Amino acid sequence: MSRKRRKGRSSAGSHRSKSASGAGSKALATKEHERERPEVPGFLGWLSRGTGESRLPSISRSLGRGLIVVGSSPVLLLVTLLFVLGGWLGMVALGLEGPAGRLVYVTALPPIGTYWDTYNGVAIFGFGVAGLVWGAVFLAVRALFVSIVTGIVVQDLEAEGGPGGGALRGLRAFPTVLAVNLLAMSLMIAGTVILPFLGPGLGFFGSVAILVAAMFFFVYVPPAAIREQRRLQETMRRAARASLMPGSRNLLFAMLYVFLSLPLLVAFAPSSSDLTVNPSLATWVYALLANVLHVVFLAAFTYRWIAGEPDVPEQPVKLRRR
Repeated sequence: MSRKRRKGRSSAGSHRSKSASGAGSKALATKEHERERPEVPGFLGWLSRGTGESRLPSISRSLGRGLIVVGSSPVLLLVTLLFVLGGWLGMVALGLEGPAGRLVYVTALPPIGTYWDTYNGVAIFGFGVAGLVWGAVFLAVRALFVSIVTGIVVQDLEAEGGPGGGALRGLRAFPTVLAVNLLAMSLMIAGTVILPFLGPGLGFFGSVAILVAAMFFFVYVPPAAIREQRRLQETMRRAARASLMPGSRNLLFAMLYVFLSLPLLVAFAPSSSDLTVNPSLATWVYALLANVLHVVFLAAFTYRWIAGEPDVPEQPVKLRRR
């Protein structure tokens, strides 16, 4: 009997040990799985550098790489300069009378460029259907430019093929880029209807918040559409998840571009408020440099997407519990 009891106790102990070991392995696997799922930081957490979870390059490194890509590519510089000249001449031919400061926004990224496309449509053709339709036409031309230039930048960063192949890749992503631009335009039109009810102070803050939010969530759509060739909805989800990656400072980057583009570029433009269709030489030089800067930011965001693409989760990220 004593042997049977000892055997039974030994068997029970072994069973408990195996159960504990199995439970421990399961808990460890669960913890490993939880670590693999990126978390969204709390309020304004995207402004912080984080704890090294993000592999996205820093803002300064991204801008530096964007400057190298654009500055070393005669094709990108030529396309940008021709688009600025053609865009201004085209709007003047349609009836635009200035001010000359608008030259700095010809190649601006959405939603800054989207805002000015709508504004120019209304300025030339007045409030109403005609102004909105022409604003959408300007927006489509901008989306085409962004698609082609992003494709060339992607091809350059991948170091495979020439700019012609990159332009073709960009053209294939044009429907997705256009759809996102139209969505940004819809958000801004809705804002102009709703925000005035909040008063001048909150209304202004709300309009800026819409621009920053659209920039934050949509800025990675063009490179994501070009490289991954997914459907519109999934591309937008992937772009948003990339922006929400912890420690990435994507919100700070988006705010930097919005605040640099809106007040600063116009404020320092020579004769920016002059109502003329013949800008001075100084205005032209400044405007061309400002538009190259827009393309540098586009290249910087594209570089960030390529660097962080492997870490963008396929499933929605979970919120960090406080």
